[in-house]
Amino acid sequence: MIVHQLILLFGLIFVGYFINKMGIVDSVTNEKCSKLLVNVAIPATIIHSAVGKSLEGGKTIFLFFGIAILYYILVPFISSLFAKLLKKGPTCQLMLTYSNLGFMGLPIISSIYGEEAVFYVTIFMMIFNISIFSQGIWVLNQEKEGNSSLEIKSMINPGVLCAILALLILVFQIPIPKDLDNLFVSIGGITTPLAMLVIGSSLAEIPLKNVFLDKSMYLFSIIKLLIYPLLVLIPLKVLGVDSTLVGIAVILASLPTAGNVSMLCMEYGGDLESVSKGICISTLLSILVIPFWIYVVQMI
Repeated sequence: MIVHQLILLFGLIFVGYFINKMGIVDSVTNEKCSKLLVNVAIPATIIHSAVGKSLEGGKTIFLFFGIAILYYILVPFISSLFAKLLKKGPTCQLMLTYSNLGFMGLPIISSIYGEEAVFYVTIFMMIFNISIFSQGIWVLNQEKEGNSSLEIKSMINPGVLCAILALLILVFQIPIPKDLDNLFVSIGGITTPLAMLVIGSSLAEIPLKNVFLDKSMYLFSIIKLLIYPLLVLIPLKVLGVDSTLVGIAVILASLPTAGNVSMLCMEYGGDLESVSKGICISTLLSILVIPFWIYVVQMI
């Protein structure tokens, strides 16, 4: 399952790289596609993630909500410290904080814990989306403008609004017509393939040797793939959290950097070269690391 997902990811990245080299797409196309993803496709996916879900099994679900909320409150601060340690800018903070939950997290968790566990990934994704479209955009604006003040205006965007709407749909069990949900599914369906194509196209504009010879990206990936899951595993085990919830949280924390970070960097002026390299290297190394964490969580 993991191997097939990674083959598909790198296949899409390669196609994106190839069509850029062929002159079919360029940096302008990448920018327009990222706008489409950030403002239309990803918000549609966010809304669909809440449709038809139920909060039955209350205590466990709300506990996992708490884990997700705490994760996205604390981890950005930890990421900020690691980014400074690596002598990287705020974009690196986002690269460390936000993982590829949808394309990799969903199938991996499903294969380990069964289809019923997918809802926990959905919970994590809801909090992920609120965080990346608020705190994430603020971090990028800070990097671009050198302004550390919090602007409410930057927090009002399709991503945040749809994440809040998704939570309302879930909590209040708001019915969504099937045809409307199908529309969200169709629009959101372009998210992963288009995002990977854009990442591949962006890599085509960087000398390939710079991607694989950047030692800082390997150190970044080690921190992202090995240290972050450990930071989740230890406190949750000490607190006596159910082993299934611990396992799900650890696996989600062990995933490589999300393509959403690259899209936000194009839209809001982040360090696109670094994030493209980081996604490529961390995804490549995750082939070795994710099986290790799967073994660990099955032993706890």
